[in-house]
Amino acid sequence: MSDDGYKVISVEDDAKLLQEALDQISEDQGVVVTVIWQPAREITVGGETKKANSGYVVVADYGLEEPDPRH
Repeated sequence: MSDDGYKVISVEDDAKLLQEALDQISEDQGVVVTVIWQPAREITVGGETKKANSGYVVVADYGLEEPDPRH
């Protein structure tokens, strides 16, 4: 695996899109650390309030050492 470390990926609130994101992580030799679903909400960015849609946040690790096949 590469040593790129952790990546945070936002995915729209759609099961098919989530599955595609998880498949891509696997294809890219990443390991999923966690998947979090967030409801629609209001967020404040730079003092301005905005509406954020519901969706998933996926954290993947691309820097883990490959396991020793002898163990």
